[in-house]
Amino acid sequence: MPTMMVKNERKVSVAEGRRGFTRLLREAREKGSPILIFNEREEELVAAILPPKEYARYARMRAYFEALALSQKLSGLGLEAEELVREGRKELEGKGEPAEGSGS
Repeated sequence: MPTMMVKNERKVSVAEGRRGFTRLLREAREKGSPILIFNEREEELVAAILPPKEYARYARMRAYFEALALSQKLSGLGLEAEELVREGRKELEGKGEPAEGSGS
């Protein structure tokens, strides 16, 4: 599968990644650009070193798409968001109370 290169990305071999791992980590952090590590024989992307800001962006996007997928699943149940929040709140608030007949 071809890999799309994005501006400022750097492509290195697995061997180079192994030899210069610490240097590549520092480079990704200081330059703020991803480093892609390829298996040259297979012409396959095997790993990526992301700067912290890029990883944070990735994590936000992933959370958004997971929430979107959940929303799509729930939309078929005929429930309204307000109803889900209300029922969830009731359940959470009820967990802190002693059960009926517990003698407390």
